[in-house]
Amino acid sequence: MRLIIEGGNPGERQMALDEAMLILASHNLVEETVRLWNFSPTTLTIGRFLAVRDWVNEEEREKLGIPLIRRFTGGGPALHDEKGEVTWSVLMKGVDVVEAYRRIGSALVKAIELLGLKAEFSPINDVTVMGKKVVGMAGAKKRDAVLVHGTFMFSTYLGYMKVIKSPEAKVRERGSPEGRVSNLSVLLGSEISRREAVEALIEGFSSAFELRDGELTELEVELSSQLKFKYTNERWTYLR
Repeated sequence: MRLIIEGGNPGERQMALDEAMLILASHNLVEETVRLWNFSPTTLTIGRFLAVRDWVNEEEREKLGIPLIRRFTGGGPALHDEKGEVTWSVLMKGVDVVEAYRRIGSALVKAIELLGLKAEFSPINDVTVMGKKVVGMAGAKKRDAVLVHGTFMFSTYLGYMKVIKSPEAKVRERGSPEGRVSNLSVLLGSEISRREAVEALIEGFSSAFELRDGELTELEVELSSQLKFKYTNERWTYLR
């Protein structure tokens, strides 16, 4: 499986690239991949099926100047702190999304344990430490290809969580985002660096997949550049 390590890029590039990878893999034009990256600037993403008015505190988001990107995957809203998160994508073939979540979850549990914390995969698509969510993931399937991407909150600024709002029923059931989400540095009691987080992720994913260094193909670069328009278009962002 190909391992690609990148730095930060705007949300429209990152989502366009993940979607391009999924499309190309569904036609057997790229190989299975683990990609480590991050959003820059800090970005709020929302699942493709959610209504912005129900899940986003637009006043706080605009006050903080945080861009909003609608993903092509499902799932809930996610705050991606450019200084405190490593974002990751895993492209797989021949599995369903739930099985992909399980395999990726086991790799992420291993990565967190390497940083000195006991973690637990919480089906369907979270990883928790001491009852607090530190990883969320979302996926999409196209033919026999699956792409799952998600968060690894090693030092996310938790004050940003106020840009997310939840329907009252969910708050009653699971609590507010500020109350149920944390980061690994807070839970460990000492600051984790990005380098340490990336190294742990590489080792964690290596426990589940046979990784080798790779790079993006020309096809991925070309198709993702064509798809970027979608993620800067308000008709997509405010689809619901």
